[in-house]
This record gives sequence, C-alpha cells and structure tokens, in this order.
Amino acid sequence: MLHNLRIICTLQAPKNKTNMKFSNIFSSKSNTDDKQLLRDLLSDLQTPNFPNGITGQLSIEQSSNSFHVKVPFNPEFVEDEIKAALATRAFDQPVTLSHQPPQKHKQAIANIKLVVAIASGKGGVGKSTVTANLAAALAKTGHKVGVLDADIYGPSVPLMFGLQGQQVESKDGKRMEPFNQHGVFLNSIGFLVPDEQAVVWRGPMASKALMQVINETNWPELDVLLVDMPPGTGDIQLTMSDTVKCDGALIVTTPQTVALADADKGINMFNKVATPIVGLVENMSLFVCESCGTSHALFGDSGGVECAKRHNVPLLAQLPLKQTIREAGDSGQLYGLTENNEYQPLAFSLMMQLSKQTENIIALG
Repeated sequence: MLHNLRIICTLQAPKNKTNMKFSNIFSSKSNTDDKQLLRDLLSDLQTPNFPNGITGQLSIEQSSNSFHVKVPFNPEFVEDEIKAALATRAFDQPVTLSHQPPQKHKQAIANIKLVVAIASGKGGVGKSTVTANLAAALAKTGHKVGVLDADIYGPSVPLMFGLQGQQVESKDGKRMEPFNQHGVFLNSIGFLVPDEQAVVWRGPMASKALMQVINETNWPELDVLLVDMPPGTGDIQLTMSDTVKCDGALIVTTPQTVALADADKGINMFNKVATPIVGLVENMSLFVCESCGTSHALFGDSGGVECAKRHNVPLLAQLPLKQTIREAGDSGQLYGLTENNEYQPLAFSLMMQLSKQTENIIALG
C-alpha cells in the first residue's frame, strides 16, 4: 500500500560550507507522518473483534521509535490481537495501549461516565436480550458496566441474569445496593415488585418510579450504564431524555418491515430530543441450521442495513438467531459470556461510537 512506502531523501551538503542539520528541520513532520501511518493502519484493521477497524477518539504519542495509543475502550482483552494484526501489516515498532474514556459533559447520575439507551420502537425484537448480552460482553472484555432495567411494565433483567425473585437491599435505609452478577451491576423494578404482580401504573407514576430507581441506587464507578428501555416512544423515553440526558441511543430492530417502521419512529423520537443515535443493531438477522449449515433470512433480508442508510447511522452489528442465545438467557448464564461470541465486536464498536459524540475526536498528541 502507498502509505507503507518510505521516501528517502539524501541531501549532499555543498563543499566548504557549514553543514546544515536537515534532520532537525524534518523531524517533527516525520513524527507526524508515523503517527498518521499508525492511525491509518488501525482504522484499516480487520480482526475478529474489530471487523471494521479501530476508530473514534484516539490519541497517539511517540517516544523515539515506540508508540503509545490511547483508545476509547479497555484494550487489555484485545491488546495481543491488535499487535498481531499490526505486525502482519509490516508495522514492527513497539506499540502499547491504554484506555482513555471519552471527555464529556457532567453526567446526571453520580459515578457514571456514559449512559446509553438501548431502545426499539416495537416490542419483540430482542432488545432486552441484546442489552443483557452486550453488558456481559462489555464486562468480559474489562469494562465497568451496569444495566438499568427501565421497562417498568415488563422487566426482563432479573430473569436473564439469574436473579428472579431476588430483592434489593439497602445498607443505610435510603439507597439501594445494585446486584453484581457476571461482573455487571444491576437494578430493576423487577427487584421491587413480586414476579407474579402486574405493574398497573399511569405514565407519571411509572416515570416517578423510574427516577427513584435511577437516583436512589448506589451505583459504583462505571464506564457505561446501559438502560433497557421499554418499547415505544412514550413517557419513560421522554423522562430519560429530559432528566438523565443519555449520551447516545442504540436502536435494536429485526430485518422485517413491520419492525423497521417502528425503528424509524424510535430514531425520529431521539432526534427530536437531541439524543445522538450511536448506531443500529439488526437482531435475528439470520438463522443458520445446525444440521445442514444453510442460512435462512426468516425475518427478511438487509432491512437493518437499509434503515441505517436511510437515517445515516452506523450499523454496528447483525446478530444471528440462535437457540443457544435463547437458552442462555432463560438460564441466567448469558451467551455474551461465551468465548468469541458475536456481542464482543458490538461491545468495542459501541465504545468507539460513543467517543465520536465528544469534542476533539482526533488528537495526534
């Protein structure tokens, strides 16, 4: 590739004249070129966890012939993968990586750096399944993550995390202690209301209950809090937008037309309340038969791709329809905890997209 070529200029000093140190003149430009080369290589990487490269808020520092890259995700889980990929591109200079959380406005929830609403305009598209497995994948890859179950009328988080029937506790009688399951900190209205009891509340009461769960939970320091939103575009969504100020919304849909129509409405709602759309997830994209290996587009083909193009938002993942995902969710073990699962690339993509919502995205250092 052209950016791997080196142009070598040999300058012959005139005889009987003072030798000029041209290396000093060009050293700054050379450092900048090397940093840009590394940035380009990172953005072009294609690895299991980074199929579309490493982008977002990157800061590259150079010392002699070594480089230190600050990335918007925890790199410990994937550092060897990244270094190996760079080596295949003939970049053999030492590279180290560290986590640089996005610089952002002060969050309304104490101890929380980023808040992401996981939303859909329609129920039944697997939004809660995506939320739970994405949280598990984030925790597995070294991130401090929490889940707030904002689906007041149909909370799924207790079941999916194997905590059904559990009740939250309070150390001081004022604030609730979140559960810590699989490395994910959790709270849900499902921990406050018996499983068999239906929540029959009007919008204002439901919104008040949600704010109580948010503000009276003793959240620890978290890189990101995922909020499992109820379907639709009603009071809960407006309450979250007005009072919490989410850093972004991740829209979940299936490829079928009836789901995409509601996904369009969800995207338009978040646009109206000035919440950035960090991406779209096409869930149940394909079913692969375990017997014959044939892929079946049970809910249509590429609907999420077209929806993302229509709204000019990134398509972060096309997740499969698998029996193992359903079984893991029902048992409280979560598919996102398994090795090399499809939610890991989504976890890193989400963190990179969130960094793009901040100012000063590119800093050569």
